[in-house]
Amino acid sequence: MVLPPDPLIVDLGCGSSTLSIDLLSSLAGVDSGLVILIDFNPTSTPAFSDSRVSYLNADLLKPIELPECENLCLIDKSTMDYILTLGPKAVTSYLTNNVLGRDAVYYCVSYHDEAFLGCIFSNLFELVEVVEVEREDGADAAAHKEKDVADDDNEAYDVNGNFAPNSKYVKKCYLYKCCGSGRGLWKNEEIEERIKQHLDEFYMEKNTMISEERVEELRRLFEGERLKLEDVWKRVFDEGLRSVYGLEDFTGEVEEWKGEKVEGLRVEDVVEFLKVMQ
Repeated sequence: MVLPPDPLIVDLGCGSSTLSIDLLSSLAGVDSGLVILIDFNPTSTPAFSDSRVSYLNADLLKPIELPECENLCLIDKSTMDYILTLGPKAVTSYLTNNVLGRDAVYYCVSYHDEAFLGCIFSNLFELVEVVEVEREDGADAAAHKEKDVADDDNEAYDVNGNFAPNSKYVKKCYLYKCCGSGRGLWKNEEIEERIKQHLDEFYMEKNTMISEERVEELRRLFEGERLKLEDVWKRVFDEGLRSVYGLEDFTGEVEEWKGEKVEGLRVEDVVEFLKVMQ
């Protein structure tokens, strides 16, 4: 991610991420650039003692007034992923109110690939570039992969005795750089309908939650075992979806689908449930 000199970095839905502040710190010169961290819940934003950093409590689905700047950079780290779960109307409000129409470069970090999200961006922006990145996180591995380990298997534990598997959990994500907002093929009055049509067609034809690749990933995660519902929920759904689709919601829908109280699921059950869910 290459930023212009002396940019105004606006982090749309920053949450606890320090990405924008890290970018600011990487700029040459102590007085170069400004950062505005925007989130609906400012208590979750990281504390940072720098006069160049300011915080704004705002609803990203409504218009937000920003200071004028020649080098405006909008940063979106998985905010779009979350808003996509709210439906086409929310996506349209977010984009038309706070992204499109601004003379800015829009950077979006997402777990959605070009076939899904890139298609939307390519119809809304004049120029779209995308880079695929593999995220490796040893801590993530512990959250996504549990296994029984003998007490004498010291390699599976850190110096404090905490479970710390050696294998890293690797997940692909995508960095989109979008320029020329509002100069794409879709016009403002038709964006919501176009997005709705795209999402409907994509989920019908290319259901990523139950694709062959996804099923194989689930088999590796489950390792042939029957998992408790909480473990299934943590492994199957990413952080963005879990924030709006809680464990109680998941448990209720699984038990309604099964018609009985459910303690755990095998991978075959999960695949069938995801088909019904979609």
